[in-house]
Amino acid sequence: MANLLKRLRGGRPAQPRPDSLRRVEVDIPAEPPSTDALFMVLRRMRTPLVVVISVFAVMTFGLSVIPGTPENPRALTVFESFYVISYTGLTIGFGEVPHEFSTQQRMWVVLTIYAAVGAWSYSIASLLALVQDQTFRQAIALQRFTRQMRRVKDPFVLVVGYGHAGEAVCRALDDQGRAFVVLDQDNNRIQQLALDGFTTDHPAYAASGRDPRMLGLAGLASEHCEAVVALTDNDETNLSVVMTVNLLRPELMVIARSGDREHAQQMHDFAANVIINPFDRYGAYLVMALRRPHAFRLASWLMSKRTTELPDHLEHLTEGRWVVCADDTFGFEVTRDLESAGLDVVVVDPADGRPDVKDAVGFVAGARSDIINLALAAHARIENSELFIAVRQNSTVNEVPLTAFDPDSVFIPTQLLAREAVARITSPNYWSFVDHALHEDDEWCEQVMEDIVSAVGVETPVSQRLDLNLAHAPAAVRWMRSEKLRIKDLLRDPEDRDVQLAAYPAVLVRDGRRTYSPDLGLTVQEDDTLLLLGRGGDLDLIVSTLFDDSAVEYIATGREVASAWAFRRLQVWRWSRRGHHSRLPSAPERRPPYPPRPPV
Repeated sequence: MANLLKRLRGGRPAQPRPDSLRRVEVDIPAEPPSTDALFMVLRRMRTPLVVVISVFAVMTFGLSVIPGTPENPRALTVFESFYVISYTGLTIGFGEVPHEFSTQQRMWVVLTIYAAVGAWSYSIASLLALVQDQTFRQAIALQRFTRQMRRVKDPFVLVVGYGHAGEAVCRALDDQGRAFVVLDQDNNRIQQLALDGFTTDHPAYAASGRDPRMLGLAGLASEHCEAVVALTDNDETNLSVVMTVNLLRPELMVIARSGDREHAQQMHDFAANVIINPFDRYGAYLVMALRRPHAFRLASWLMSKRTTELPDHLEHLTEGRWVVCADDTFGFEVTRDLESAGLDVVVVDPADGRPDVKDAVGFVAGARSDIINLALAAHARIENSELFIAVRQNSTVNEVPLTAFDPDSVFIPTQLLAREAVARITSPNYWSFVDHALHEDDEWCEQVMEDIVSAVGVETPVSQRLDLNLAHAPAAVRWMRSEKLRIKDLLRDPEDRDVQLAAYPAVLVRDGRRTYSPDLGLTVQEDDTLLLLGRGGDLDLIVSTLFDDSAVEYIATGREVASAWAFRRLQVWRWSRRGHHSRLPSAPERRPPYPPRPPV
């Protein structure tokens, strides 16, 4: 069981091994391949251009040597011939100038028309063939992508792989207003990205993540790249991305997907920050739901989307025989986790027909087809109504039927990958709290869950990071430099300090060390970071209090302070007469502008 709980952190940050790999500093390739669209046009259109120019040249000089009519026997000059051939060869038509043509001249002009039409047809056909050529279109797309990357000046996440998991990650990043760049080998997926309704256009290009040049071109060499996420369906490609990032940019966070433990170990050798095997993770979650139900409820609740209510306790999840029906590595990973916990597990292949679940306590429908999984789950429920049923969902298309079926547990690999990857990138302190809950004992999780529910309610809380520094909390810092300010004071309503706002202190970061569920009576210090869980409106009220000197003094002492300058001066004078003292400045200080907030 202990080994299994350790594996719960399948996405555990790799232990730093600075001396395990010898590196030589090299320049990261960031230039596009030599194929240029302009040179392709000149190379492919060389013969058509020669044909068009030759036709115009021959027809121009031919017309200049043909004599005119008996009334005007003078032949046309070269410039006059070029003028006539130009509007004739372009099929515009302008008459006979500067005078009427002879029969020979008219025959030559007719020949010019047919020759020019043939030359133009050949050139246009060649141009259309070039435009439809896949290599040319890739060159155009590559140049467009290169220009887009040069204009990127904000921090971004490089996402390699735009399948279901990659799309979920990109959508979560877009919802938070974060920029990202996408690489995927499938051009159809890249084209689909433009139709997926993101709030802004994000650079994307169809290329393999195995090519270091493409990773460099996609921003690996950029100072604005803050993380790399490898979520392709190919473990070797993900491993290649991890290797490239570790060797060329070891300071970057890299999150990788792995479908088996061998590739996961190889990624660990290259110190991947997070390695996520969703199949292995789900089996560990099932065991945790069985052995540590309160920890499972707390972790699954905190990882759910907003407005999700606290899940009920799984009453009918008990010890006994489990049946796992799967046709790929999912069945192996889940079975290995369940057996590691000492459970009796029977593995069957969906091709062998419907399994016998009459004396089983749990059934996992884990085939690669959602239709087969739903059919297997329905048959299992008919045979054993008390059975705990877990269903694997591979596509969002089948979300509505599965929701209507109401299984006890639904496993969505892409959702698990996306939530953890985005949380680790955008909200490291929030994820550290969830990760801490996964490894604490069940009693601690039960107590924390009760405290959070009593403070914020049964819906999934919103997280808010408070940076107690002069930039993000000027009034609080001015107060803390001479007086004490406790965590419970920060949670008071600035209108009525006897009312506690809907907020729960989850993590206190001081000098790089995290304290989980800190005591409400703990005194905060300047440069501390406090992660709060709560309701959005109350958290916004707490943030605004940190900028108001009067509000900070009121929540700390209960003393109501005037906010207007004249009344504040009068109040300070009266207090001084009575022997009281206020830490408020006599004149309002100029507040710094709100700087952009770092990740939670």
